[in-house]
Amino acid sequence: KLNRLYGSLSDELSASLNVAVRYVPVSNYAAVVSAFRSGSLDLVWFGGLTGVQASLQTPGAMVLAQRDIDAEFTSVFIANGASGLRPITSADQLVQLKGRRLAFGSESSTSGRLMPQYFLGENGVTMADLAGGAPGFSGSHDATIAVVESGAYEVGALNEQVWRSNVDESRVDTDKVAVIWRTPPYV
Repeated sequence: KLNRLYGSLSDELSASLNVAVRYVPVSNYAAVVSAFRSGSLDLVWFGGLTGVQASLQTPGAMVLAQRDIDAEFTSVFIANGASGLRPITSADQLVQLKGRRLAFGSESSTSGRLMPQYFLGENGVTMADLAGGAPGFSGSHDATIAVVESGAYEVGALNEQVWRSNVDESRVDTDKVAVIWRTPPYV
């Protein structure tokens, strides 16, 4: 899907700018920051955290654009139905997650780790409070859904857009996993 989408964007940019533009898929967040820093990539669509990392590591880097939806981004916490967790109506109830098995996506994901972890911390939940003394990392938003749906983790945090897309495309068994809390919007 990304190859098709960004291949089309590359073709459009090539025609508009009259320079060769090629889409290069990158396997993970750290790899894309490194490739940008080394000059292997000239234009990158970063998330919040990786954008900051790239700008700090790459003199002269500049932000060219931001989507309108990025001004009010949200993440969701999802729970496996067998966990007994129910919808959280106020952030101070996040303390219910202490002692639970929690999965984030990638360690470098703004919406799949950084901001959910921030909101947990702001409401009295440290990573040491989780089962095993630390969170797990699934590697991606889709994988977070899978590990929570399977019961391997009781709760997970991910990008709300990815959650909605998976639900809309019937890739989630909503009898097994559901949203229990949505973060406040963040940039």
